[in-house]
Amino acid sequence: MKIEKLDHVHVEVTDREAAAEWYMRVLGLSRHAEFAAWAAHPQGPLILAASHGEPTVSLFAGASGGVTRDNTVAFRVSGDTFLAFLNSLGDLALVNRFGAIVTREQVQDHDVSLSVYFVDPDQNRIEITTYDYDLVRRAL
Repeated sequence: MKIEKLDHVHVEVTDREAAAEWYMRVLGLSRHAEFAAWAAHPQGPLILAASHGEPTVSLFAGASGGVTRDNTVAFRVSGDTFLAFLNSLGDLALVNRFGAIVTREQVQDHDVSLSVYFVDPDQNRIEITTYDYDLVRRAL
């Protein structure tokens, strides 16, 4: 088998509409028009797309299992986008899994990549990561 790429991730949320608004505001995702009818069914997914227009996140009604290291959804961005995201943290008022406001001081250095972690309103863990390591390290 040859996998082409990761298609999308299922995320359980208590309120699909509220979650969609949060993902659109924080991550810049948009509703995927082609699959909009699926969200009409109470158990169907509300599918969001990234800027390239392909499905990224499928929001399903359900209860989050709580924050663990194993249920992180990671989004890869360019170094410039990562820095812009860090500059927007004050306006976004995101919190980490411990309930603390996320700041640029919480960027995790993985030696070849840099990441910042936070949770959505349903406590699903989100990671924004960049492999433009040198660019971002110089800027920080």
